[in-house]
Amino acid sequence: MAQQMKRIVLLGPQASGKSTQSKVITDFLKIPLVSASHSLRKMIGRGTVLGKKIKELMDQGSLVPDDQMISLILGELGSEYCLNGYLLDGFPRNIRQAQVLDSSCGVDKVFNIEISDEEAIKRMAGRRMCSNGHVFHIKFKPSGKGDICDICDQELYQREDDKEEIVKKRLGIYRRDTSKLLDYYDKQNKLVSFDGEKDISEVSEDILNYLKANVG
Repeated sequence: MAQQMKRIVLLGPQASGKSTQSKVITDFLKIPLVSASHSLRKMIGRGTVLGKKIKELMDQGSLVPDDQMISLILGELGSEYCLNGYLLDGFPRNIRQAQVLDSSCGVDKVFNIEISDEEAIKRMAGRRMCSNGHVFHIKFKPSGKGDICDICDQELYQREDDKEEIVKKRLGIYRRDTSKLLDYYDKQNKLVSFDGEKDISEVSEDILNYLKANVG
């Protein structure tokens, strides 16, 4: 049965492939991506006291407090470019945030891309990026210039929050809170899960097949 599907939440642990699959979803539905991590990094880039505090929390693998996240994301969703829908990545992270989202903007469907913690750690350990934000992976997407970005020639580095001990901490928080979110959305009949350990192209195909079969 065809459904209205313009306001979507994308769930999945670190390195589950959400960045890749978000483009598949937004291109098909013609909706913008609202990324919590991108919003936070824009805040960090402004160099404010709040931005510095957020960076400190993220580098430690800790979550930004609810009130700050809710204010930041609802501000984005209330902007003109989200009037016709959105794909929301990185929010909500807990039941309180989900309830606030339900009572304000609303959610049509929740896509969950699932991978194991072991796979997430393996993927994150090899991720590298440059100061201009180009992302590589030493195994899956290496730069042709070794430790130098082959797009802009900047040095590649490993982000603090990609290091194994930080990844493990964040995964623990994610599993603790997201298990409740999955149940919350499943009871609303909004949850659809995909196997994120398949090849990237297979995951994309699974998502597209679901969208083609279900979007009104």
